Amino acid sequence: MVTLLVKEEVDLKNLISLKLILLLFTGYISSAQQISFVPVGKLTSSLDRVTAVAFSSDAKFMVAGDRKGNLQVWDLDELRPLGKAKVGDDVVHLEFLKDNTEVLAVNASGKLTYFFSNNLSKSNEGSISDTPILAVVDPEKQFISYINKSNELKVFSLRANMLQATVNISNRVKKPIYLGYDRFGQQLAIMGEDGTTIICNPTNQRIVREAKLRSDEFDGSSSVMHAGASNKASDLFVTGVQEVFIPKGGIQGGQPERRNSILAYDWDSSNEIKRIRVNNRVDEIILGPGPTHIAYYTNKRFQISLVDLEQGAEVSSVTLEEFPEVIQIAEDDSYLGAGDKNGTIHLFELQRNSSPKIKITKPPMNRNYGETVIEKTQLDLEGVLSDGAKIKKVSINGQEAEILPNGKFSANVNLIPGKNKVRVVAEDYKSNTVFKDVYVTRNPDLDIPADIARGDHSSQKRVALVIGNAAYEGAGALFNTTNDAKAMGETLKELGFEVTSVIDGSYEDMKRAIYSFGDAIRDVDVSVFFYAGHGLEIEGVNYLVPVDSEINSPLDVKLKTVPLTGVLRTIEYANEDGLNMIILDACRNNPFPTGKRGGAGLAKSTPPGGTLIAYSTSPGSVASDGDGDNGLYTGELIKQMKTPQRIEDVFMRTRNSVEELSGGNQQPWEEARLKGIFYLKFN
Repeated sequence: MVTLLVKEEVDLKNLISLKLILLLFTGYISSAQQISFVPVGKLTSSLDRVTAVAFSSDAKFMVAGDRKGNLQVWDLDELRPLGKAKVGDDVVHLEFLKDNTEVLAVNASGKLTYFFSNNLSKSNEGSISDTPILAVVDPEKQFISYINKSNELKVFSLRANMLQATVNISNRVKKPIYLGYDRFGQQLAIMGEDGTTIICNPTNQRIVREAKLRSDEFDGSSSVMHAGASNKASDLFVTGVQEVFIPKGGIQGGQPERRNSILAYDWDSSNEIKRIRVNNRVDEIILGPGPTHIAYYTNKRFQISLVDLEQGAEVSSVTLEEFPEVIQIAEDDSYLGAGDKNGTIHLFELQRNSSPKIKITKPPMNRNYGETVIEKTQLDLEGVLSDGAKIKKVSINGQEAEILPNGKFSANVNLIPGKNKVRVVAEDYKSNTVFKDVYVTRNPDLDIPADIARGDHSSQKRVALVIGNAAYEGAGALFNTTNDAKAMGETLKELGFEVTSVIDGSYEDMKRAIYSFGDAIRDVDVSVFFYAGHGLEIEGVNYLVPVDSEINSPLDVKLKTVPLTGVLRTIEYANEDGLNMIILDACRNNPFPTGKRGGAGLAKSTPPGGTLIAYSTSPGSVASDGDGDNGLYTGELIKQMKTPQRIEDVFMRTRNSVEELSGGNQQPWEEARLKGIFYLKFN
């Protein structure tokens, strides 16, 4: 575990090495998943050569567009078309907006057309009056950034319907092949065919960093980048490169040799951290499913390949009947859609643990989400392996189970009150592993066994990031936020959490800590993100304020603070069937000028699945910094966390207590999308 402290100097090489170690460590489970493509169906359409595909965030809808401006949308639950439309020119980009109720289509003539996603009837239209060749919408879905035929980077406000910024990149990046945002939506990467990559801040049009990405595996070689990608789950971006070189023995047959590779780079430094040799030239690449797999295709084969970043190898592939033209992965990693040159959309389910299969035979499972209620303190688990002869051992929650010759296994598993995750891991004789997670709910009213009563949380993995900011350079210091963070950190440790603490965090401190937190929570039962300090809201987006932020305008807020949505995107890739909590005691009296577009308190945010967001006070209001050693909210919350009760009751009783003690002036609130009954303390 790494603890980041204020103003601590971090060696860049060590930081990159640390990221790679975390990537490889947390990738153990993902590489064991053996993800494969399972055909769902071929969705025929009236489309020509497909140029763009997009999924709704809940993977219920998919829309595709072609080179002639035709659009079609499908219901993925029923695999049926819902509607068609036209936008008059080559479709450059598609994006679902407004909680998936609307689709934005951008064509090569710069026309912006908005459609209702359930039938593609037109809802609105506009124009960027330009000729985009690459386009991307920011994570907040407020801006569209694009590169035009004149090699200019432009940022257009979807909300204000006007151009916000222009950056001339013609002297820096030639033949752009990739344009994409980082996880926080504050930096934009532009990559050229020759490997020249610039990272810029689209808000103030400043170049943050410039790098020359190359393979350089062979002396005198020439590297050509053909595709690039990133996603919101990772602090990496990846590129497909073809390296052309003359072998030591000279040219044979009149042709130089070509080597194809996928290179992974650290977003913050643009340093290479992984190199993977692949069989074909990479003409389009997607970082996904998840942060540790990569899908790509070459336009000279009918094949789409999947690469495991930790194994450093291609692990599966699928063959189409026609050359693929575009591929896309749903945000929840459930589907991959591939559009081909004939206008057909090939839909694949991204299936995990396909061979061998682990089947649970007792108790009967109800979709594995925890609806199965167990009326005992132990679970009598039985199962069978589809190919038990190849399996060396099976473990259940870390305890080895006996395998019978027919592939059956069984075990008694201790259960904690509420929702439990039971992990069955099977290992073959080559040390390859597959696993299956089973979720059950133990009746919380049953007597608590002695080991759990003593506070044994060993059956759960719990991870927390705690940030407390008080010593603000551009405003008066807060009194109790660092005390709140320290007290919360100690409380969470008592409750079995691995805790990383940041006290008086700078902008870079906070971002690095959140990235590391994202790596640590990819496979946990309970995660907590706690922040105490100043928080601001601008145009409906919440921002957490580092101590080194000098804020004089709303623009400064967007440039110098950490958007809460970056934290939410980090949490999305935790175990959504567990419990994730974001606790924000971040509405202290606001000393920063934010203009008419900003508020003193925070705005509502939609939590990801399996997540609870708790606010110290109601929207648009400020919270008390407290008269004692802790702020009013955190002080009361800690008391309730130390009391055995359901997590909903922890926050309900905290809310009631704070309202009573403040005379109704401070009213905490929560938003939750939990998937089960959870306890922090059992007795």
